[in-house]
Parts: sequence; structure tokens; C-alpha cells
Amino acid sequence: MGIKRKLRRILGLFGLYRRSNVLAFFVDYTRAAKRLRLEPKEAADEAHRAGTWNFDNPLEREWQQHVLATVSAQTGTARWGDVLEVGCSEGVFTAQLAARCNSVTAYDISPVAAARAAERCQPCGNVRICQVDVATQEIEGQYDMVFVMDILWLVVGKERKASIVPKLVHALRDGGLLIFSDSRMPKSIRHPFWSLFFPSGADEWAKRLERAGGLAVARKECYPAHGRSIPEFWAKLFVLFRKQPASGA
Repeated sequence: MGIKRKLRRILGLFGLYRRSNVLAFFVDYTRAAKRLRLEPKEAADEAHRAGTWNFDNPLEREWQQHVLATVSAQTGTARWGDVLEVGCSEGVFTAQLAARCNSVTAYDISPVAAARAAERCQPCGNVRICQVDVATQEIEGQYDMVFVMDILWLVVGKERKASIVPKLVHALRDGGLLIFSDSRMPKSIRHPFWSLFFPSGADEWAKRLERAGGLAVARKECYPAHGRSIPEFWAKLFVLFRKQPASGA
């Protein structure tokens, strides 16, 4: 093959990449996934120092209020008992949970996030903030609710993924609620074929939880609702699971 022909082919492939959302997403996803697999704590610290994740803005606050209202519809007026929040970030949602629960235990992999969450939640006497990597460390105790919101996307690697779901299920008391949400993959790659290349995203994690055993779907929805668009806000899958008593219990 001549040099000019090779050059035309390379330029053609480059043009295909520039025009393809899938290829661009693949490159970005692979780069981020490698960092999260090798250095998850460092990557999280870096994101918090840079202000990459801001959960204290009007769009996020609206989303958080939707979560709280949806959970309240399941529980009625009763307080929520003992609650675990996995991936508390800087404690914005944690402080809201504190007003509804007997106790809140909040985990985050990032020491930076945990320190900021502890400072924010200092007035809340029923909140305990811990720097914990749930993929490699154990969850202490059991809870009436476990919130695992917008965090599992960041769990990368077969071993880390395989270890975390059984821990979440075990952390729930019988009859308790597991509140899950995460960002969905872009529409163009939600077909099962693409899960071979992108084994992450809310839809894949929801399937893992459904297959875990012991959890029944109490409510499942997309957010924002179909037909509604919020710029700069990823579409989410939002699922409430209720833990079923073990057979014979």
C-alpha cells in the first residue's frame, strides 16, 4: 500500500472517530476506567480538590428532593431508623438524611470528601462519617436503609465489582430498602451488545443487584422522566429494592 493511500486511510479513520460519539465515548471511558481501577482513592481525592463533583447546586438539590419524596412515599411518616450512605461525597445529601433518620453512617473512599462531609455534618449529632472503600473493606453492622446513589459507576474492575453487591445486600436488615441510582450510558450504546465493552452504567448495575438474590424491586423509574431534558444532567436509573426475608426465616 502506497504512502498516500495509507495517509488517506489514517485520515479517514480519524474523521470517523471525530464523527462517532461511540468511539469518542470509548476513548474517554477507557482512560477514566483505567485510573479508577488502579488508583480509585487518588482519583476521587483529585476530583474533590478540583471541584469536579458539585452536589450542592439547584439541579442536584431538585434530584435529592425527588429521592427523599419517593422514599417517603414507601415508608409513610415513620422515621427511617438506621441508615447507611455509601459514597457520601462532601455530605450535602447526608445532612438531609440526618433530619429523617435515627442514625446515619456515611462512607466515602476519599479522605478529602470524608473530611469535608464531617465538617458539614458537625451540627448533626446522629451522623458518623467514615473513610471506607466498600469494594475492599467490610461494611460494619446492618441498617434499615442503604443509599448507594451515583457511585457504583466509579467502581471499576472485576474483583471490585464482584465484591461490592453482596456487601450491600448483607448490610440491609430484612424488609429494609436499598436505594440505588446511577447515570445511564448514552442512548447510542445501551444495547446489550455494548455491555461487552462498557460493563458499567446504571442499567448494568441494576441487573447485578436484581441477580444478587434477596432483593425485590419496589419501584423503578428513569430520571428525568421520559420526554424531559435537563442540560448538563445525565439521565439516571432510580431503583428502590426491598430486602426479602430468607426462606424459612
